[in-house]
Amino acid sequence: MRLGIIGQGAASLFFSLVIKRELKNDIDITLIDKNEKIFKKLYATGNGRCNLANLIVDKHSYNNDFAYDLIKKNDANSLIKFLNSIGVLTRNIDNLVYPYSLSSKSLIDHLINYLKKENVHFINNVKVLDYKFNKNDKKYQLITNIGQEYLFDYLIIDCGGLSSPNLGSDGNFIETLKKHGYEINNLKPGLTPIKVKENVKSIENERIKVEASLMNNDTLLYKECGEVIFKKDALSGIVMMDFSSIIARSSLNEFFIKLDLFKDYESEEVYQMFNKDNKENFPFLYGYFTKRLADYIYKEANIFNKNKKLSLFELKLLVSTVKNLTFTFKELYPFSNSQVTIGGVNLNDINKKDFSSKKESNVYLLGEVLDLDGLCGGYNIMLCYSEAKECAQSFKDKIDNKQWNKFI
Repeated sequence: MRLGIIGQGAASLFFSLVIKRELKNDIDITLIDKNEKIFKKLYATGNGRCNLANLIVDKHSYNNDFAYDLIKKNDANSLIKFLNSIGVLTRNIDNLVYPYSLSSKSLIDHLINYLKKENVHFINNVKVLDYKFNKNDKKYQLITNIGQEYLFDYLIIDCGGLSSPNLGSDGNFIETLKKHGYEINNLKPGLTPIKVKENVKSIENERIKVEASLMNNDTLLYKECGEVIFKKDALSGIVMMDFSSIIARSSLNEFFIKLDLFKDYESEEVYQMFNKDNKENFPFLYGYFTKRLADYIYKEANIFNKNKKLSLFELKLLVSTVKNLTFTFKELYPFSNSQVTIGGVNLNDINKKDFSSKKESNVYLLGEVLDLDGLCGGYNIMLCYSEAKECAQSFKDKIDNKQWNKFI
């Protein structure tokens, strides 16, 4: 049986690995991608360290219950065990799973070599424009930009979304899927910096550990602790990346971000600390924050004379500011800055047991092309592994039951 994979994403990588680990050479696999480099996007994963999974998963980790249930079935420990079975050692750092090498390049190079040794074929620098089913020989024919036509018994589509176009994700194949009758849920950038209406240019590149709350008016939507990085017009860092995906998934329009700069202290404790240090000619916030960030806080609290001894009212205003430093959502950074695409093929168009298409026989859809996404921290790679494992199991069942050559 010949199986063609359009795209070289994390899902197709894991699918190929699982198939070859379980079935060896019973399936002939070819992965086709327009990039010159095999699995190009994966080399940038985890800032080059390849964050593979997360040991902590809850219902906020993914955009729907289906993804959450899928991960409970194929969790981080399942992925760790599988990788160990093909010679990859992992390590855990603060509940995040990495290859022991802490190198995306070393890991991906190793996995490519593993697949090549198992006779998996890679075709690169070839753009798949479309595909069609040939009723005479019951095979799928790929239509490419070089005129070469490839024939396969089964197709897997792992063409990605719109995020990180510099790594090859241009979303062109999404339009092809529309022509084939798939419903595409609105595509938005996820895991990307958040532009705010406030002027934060003066604190560009400042970093601070906070407890951050995403609000819609007075309603708390999500809360997370972590580092926030200020850009010239935006908030960034893992916490804000996560907030961006939640914003992109939402049908709401108005959001506020509140930062608690003293997450380890109650307001009264902060007040007592400030009151102790409140002296003439002593801008005491310089002892708590960098000068630039302290000056920004003073300004937000409407305190323009930092050298005077502050009044009781001013102290309380300052405490309120550092415990609830508020920013107003303006817009998300574009796809060129995002790590994942929100939206994609509607899940109603696939069979959730094995990710086969309901529109076309012997076609499967995996990875970022689907309306499935996770937050920052290994969740999306773990999702791709889980999808791939469930899909691969269906192929194993077909072969075990001698049904693989039956066109359903």
